[in-house]
Amino acid sequence: MTRSYAYIGKGYELDADAAWDYIRDGYLLAPRTVLKGRTKRPRSELPSISLDPKEIPFKVQETLAASMGKMSGIPRAVMFSGGFDSMLIACMARQCGAQVTAVTVQFEDFNLLTVQGAAEAANKAGFAHHILYVKAVEFLSAFEALTAITHEPVLDLDLAIVHAALKKYDQQIAGNVFISGMGSDQWFGNEALEAKRGNLDVRLDWAMVDEDAHHRVGHVYGYKFLFPFLSGPMLALSQSIPAEMKKDKKLLRALAIANTIPHRGTRSEIQVSPFMKHILIKTYGDRAWPCPVSADRNQGSDIDQTLRQIILGLWLNKYLTK
Repeated sequence: MTRSYAYIGKGYELDADAAWDYIRDGYLLAPRTVLKGRTKRPRSELPSISLDPKEIPFKVQETLAASMGKMSGIPRAVMFSGGFDSMLIACMARQCGAQVTAVTVQFEDFNLLTVQGAAEAANKAGFAHHILYVKAVEFLSAFEALTAITHEPVLDLDLAIVHAALKKYDQQIAGNVFISGMGSDQWFGNEALEAKRGNLDVRLDWAMVDEDAHHRVGHVYGYKFLFPFLSGPMLALSQSIPAEMKKDKKLLRALAIANTIPHRGTRSEIQVSPFMKHILIKTYGDRAWPCPVSADRNQGSDIDQTLRQIILGLWLNKYLTK
């Protein structure tokens, strides 16, 4: 699923219609991008899988392990929030032989509950735990840096936090490969059941874009990411799983119970607060395309659409100012 873009021609002329569609929808389905002469690579078709319902749990575990590869005695860093997904991935990696270190990002004081819960969960499971501290100013700097790394604007504030955190990471902590549970909600949980415009085509295309962006961020610092839930075989398998097994991640939770994987209750917390978004807009709003934007929520402005405008403006700036 990596290397999700191809270049056709050398032009960087703005496709105004596509740009406005991106501002409106926050996304462009392949092969469109906001630039003329540049296109996303068409996604590969997923193979059809037919399974006996009784075989599904075993097949999921087998495929999940295979997507991580052989890791006997090899150090691996797991992006760890302490929630169900990160605990499942960390425990599976350990079962595959990896020397696991749980790595948690603390973003100022916006996610203290998550960090505290992650430390408790790592201790309960017997994982070494390491915290990477990210300041607000580092987040803002990383957010702008992403515009020179990703192929198109990606409205993913967590990716900016990851970018800032990797600058603080030392591969002696747990090697140069990070494992993430990204994709679990979208393909094996409640989000997989939500009706969205474009359906499977958009989901697959978005997975490619998001994964590719993370890979590019990792490459900047010489690190790699593994996304077991976004591997081709796992995505194909997810399409063969009955809807009732995705509700509340019943299948994955059954897998965790069968493997005696501990997990704690979910603690809901805002990772990037409205205040942080307000700072972001105030910092970059006057540079947004096509004109300055307003952050006045009392006037009914949509915060996500405003952020999309800012991201698009920053991203286009590097091409239009050449």
